[in-house]
Amino acid sequence: MPLKHPFALEPRDLLFLRDARPMAASDAGLGANWPRPDQLWNALINAFHRQWPYPQSWDGTGKHTFRDKQLAGNDGKSKDKNADSSFRFGALKTVGPFPCRGGTLYLPCPLDLGMQLVPCQGTDLPAPLTHAFLPRKQGKQKPRDWLSADDYARYLAGGDLSDPSDPPKLYDVERNIGIAIDRETQTTVEGQLYQAEYLRLRQGVELAFEAECDLKPRGVKEIVDLFARPDRPETLVIGGQQGVARLRTRDAGLRWPQAEIKTPWLRWTLLSPAVFNAGWLPGWCRDSRKVPEAQQAPLGSVMLPGAAARLIAARIGKPLAFSGWDLKTGPKPTQLAVPAGSSYVFACDTVEAARALATLLHGRPRSDRFGEKGFGIGLCSSLPTQDAGPKTQPVSSCPAS
Repeated sequence: MPLKHPFALEPRDLLFLRDARPMAASDAGLGANWPRPDQLWNALINAFHRQWPYPQSWDGTGKHTFRDKQLAGNDGKSKDKNADSSFRFGALKTVGPFPCRGGTLYLPCPLDLGMQLVPCQGTDLPAPLTHAFLPRKQGKQKPRDWLSADDYARYLAGGDLSDPSDPPKLYDVERNIGIAIDRETQTTVEGQLYQAEYLRLRQGVELAFEAECDLKPRGVKEIVDLFARPDRPETLVIGGQQGVARLRTRDAGLRWPQAEIKTPWLRWTLLSPAVFNAGWLPGWCRDSRKVPEAQQAPLGSVMLPGAAARLIAARIGKPLAFSGWDLKTGPKPTQLAVPAGSSYVFACDTVEAARALATLLHGRPRSDRFGEKGFGIGLCSSLPTQDAGPKTQPVSSCPAS
């Protein structure tokens, strides 16, 4: 589901992009991470508030409607708990960002690259998994961070990617030493030094993403496309330490690689992190209907409307811990996300059922939370022909994945 406006961010200097790990003692501030979807979303909505800090004639804020009068009490104050919030930019949606260099888009490397699916019995795989991923080659493999869109298309099609082309160096990690600043006096604090890592993009590398924000304000007849306005923000402050990036319109949007669905076994590979209420297990693979327990579907059954499939395998990376800061309430609670590159495999009864499920998953935000911020975007493909069936494999060689 492409969004309306394709953009690119061009950082003017270093970016400091932290996760939720503490920055204290001898630990360096690990700020050289690739921007998360929520960091981009927050940068945009903060830019909107800086650009239009007060109600505008086109956004409908500050207008009193009949509903407002209904919600008002005898003292004239609104009973609406959200009365102090205008929800002015609540329609903001984003997808990305992803690195782009010379017109070539790069996507997170799948964690099941170079692996095959094997059935496992008598192992400690968590329910409802019945299969595990096994490397095709023995020994340690050098992990990759990114694949070009062309190589990713070969992965989706089941082609040989045992030796994918090395992507160019997209960014560098720089470590600098700083000195603490006293909040009250805004002067340096003697003897309090710190070290931090920063992300510096290579020449010609930009952050590609898509966004839209169509407002339907009360009392205004026309839909307001915020990104189409001539006075929209031209720069964003993203990450910590006030990293500034130029906002530029791109000629084309994010074009995802496509693959034909040929088998009843559907693979869904994440391009962005996903936050699920049940940890690594998607919430739509649990029975949330209000029916007696005896009538509930088995764990792992896909509960999306029109889907008929069950989860049989998952290749999950190390959880991504992230947090944030609210100007009113302070630090936000830490969240754990399934990282980009993780893969899920679903068994469908027919190829047609697999194609129907792919329609529901491919390129759509399927995270239980923060879908509007671009979490849970994944691409669908069929498992390679040689993997679309049971394997004869010793039980002892089936590690939990």
